[in-house]
Amino acid sequence: MSRPARLGILAGAAAMAVLLAVLGWLRWATFHNETFDLAFYGRMSWGFVHAELWEPIVGAHALGLHVSPVLLPLGLVGWLVDGTIPVLIVSQALALAATAWPLARMGQRSLGDAGALAGAAAWLLFPNLAHVGSYEFHPGTLAVLPMAWMLEALDRGSARGLLLGALGVLLCREDLALVTMLAGLVGWRLVPGLRAAGRGLAIGSFAYALLFVLVLHPLLGPAHGSMQLHFGKWGDGGAEVLSTILTSPGLVAEHLSDPRRLAYLPKLLFPLAVLPLLRPRWLAIASPVLAMNLLSEWPTAVELDSHYQTTALPMLVAGAIDGAGVVARGLRPQVVALGLVGCAAGAHLLAGGTPIARDFDARPFAPDARSAAAAAALAAIPEDVPVQAPYGLMPHLVERQLLGPPPPPDRDYDVVVLDVWHRARYAHDEDLLRTAEEPEVRTWLARADYGLVAAEPPFLVLVRGAEPRGAPVSRYLTGEADPSDGRRLAACLALLEARVDASGLVLDFVACGACPRDIALRIGAADEPRPRRVDLLFDGVLSPELLRRGDRVRSTHALTPAERARIERLGLRIGALRSSGARPEHADPVAIDVQVL
Repeated sequence: MSRPARLGILAGAAAMAVLLAVLGWLRWATFHNETFDLAFYGRMSWGFVHAELWEPIVGAHALGLHVSPVLLPLGLVGWLVDGTIPVLIVSQALALAATAWPLARMGQRSLGDAGALAGAAAWLLFPNLAHVGSYEFHPGTLAVLPMAWMLEALDRGSARGLLLGALGVLLCREDLALVTMLAGLVGWRLVPGLRAAGRGLAIGSFAYALLFVLVLHPLLGPAHGSMQLHFGKWGDGGAEVLSTILTSPGLVAEHLSDPRRLAYLPKLLFPLAVLPLLRPRWLAIASPVLAMNLLSEWPTAVELDSHYQTTALPMLVAGAIDGAGVVARGLRPQVVALGLVGCAAGAHLLAGGTPIARDFDARPFAPDARSAAAAAALAAIPEDVPVQAPYGLMPHLVERQLLGPPPPPDRDYDVVVLDVWHRARYAHDEDLLRTAEEPEVRTWLARADYGLVAAEPPFLVLVRGAEPRGAPVSRYLTGEADPSDGRRLAACLALLEARVDASGLVLDFVACGACPRDIALRIGAADEPRPRRVDLLFDGVLSPELLRRGDRVRSTHALTPAERARIERLGLRIGALRSSGARPEHADPVAIDVQVL
């Protein structure tokens, strides 16, 4: 390989490594992670270093989930630099970018320098790469680097390289043992110099796969894990799944006839000019990944930007490089290489997930109001205590013994962070009271054993043992009043005063006792017999169930200019309701007319 070709490949790989590391870090730093994967593997990596093999997020032993020994050295580096998550993000970016080099070496053997550049470009520009490298983290993604070296060794007939590459793959994920098994079979049957090494690799990989499927996962895995999510429709456990697939061709055909699955292989092959079809040995090695994705019922398993495709890509690119060598027998190598690069570049511009691609969305990498709220909520969480938190916060909390997603279920942890995003989605709509999320939130806010310590919409931070009526809840408690001084809105609540100021509609109430936790307000102008706008009391922060007789409490409600004008012109009408839509009690008024000051 010439020096200019080497420099070009290294420059492209370095640029991609920097881009993926920066995008991955920005997504994490701005709290835009949308799944639990980064937190899951981050906590597992931290746990290996601290001899904590129980994985609390899904509740199972680490060896029953995914056997990923590579997480141990990464965890050690993270411990040394005090940054587990950044180490994972950067290592993934480096692995993805460095994979261009062994593939370029394969291209060099097929088409010379033009093939080397085309091989690297086909990999770096493939639409899946940037989406995965800038999204979460998966040890399977790290496996693409040793996998590419395994394929390169297979291509040049190196037994040592084949075995070392396969070992690197298996150190990343146990479920890639089927890939290394088929690589061994190809070496055994098709490459004369690799028969012994290939046979040993095939047998060893198959035994390792059986060890996990038949022993480790049944003994140490969760009762309901990713296997059920992906293949639950086919049965319980690997044996039943395999039996159903082999004995129910009609059911399999119906499953595969879904338009998204029919488009799956074309989406993977078109960016590579369908050249892998000319060299099926590489497709054979990729077949376990492709088959599992096609048979999975998980919605993103066949999406081009999903990490489920990434571990098949080294084989597909290797097949494209090898296939380009076949085509080049009748054409100039430079023309074939240019065609491959053109297809990859065109696909990247359409769906590559980088700033030059049409599908690039900068919002997940930029700070916004939610980022600021998440940072403030994070600052309110004590160190080293068990936490249940939303996915966006979890990667920032992995360096602790117990961590999990928000309730339900209640794990009896010291800190619970709730994401009340639904309140903005259903603001002023009666349906808010009947969402799946709101009753759970109301239950937590009413608990006497937890107190709200931070309200940073959409995040609410509750801590065990904190005063339930302390800050920030206390700001709604403005003093004491005589319940007989107000106008009855509900048996538990009377209105003292209403006024409109710069903040909106300000309502002062006096409590006649604790209210039902699901009570809310109807707010409208006086010409609405049953106002349609429905608001939570006290910004949904102070639970009505925490009120005591004689509490003077204030609730403020923002108004649009049109609402303000109508209320000032016609007067105010307000009422109380519960989640059923009915009045709190039969004797309560539907609504009352109120003079606004």
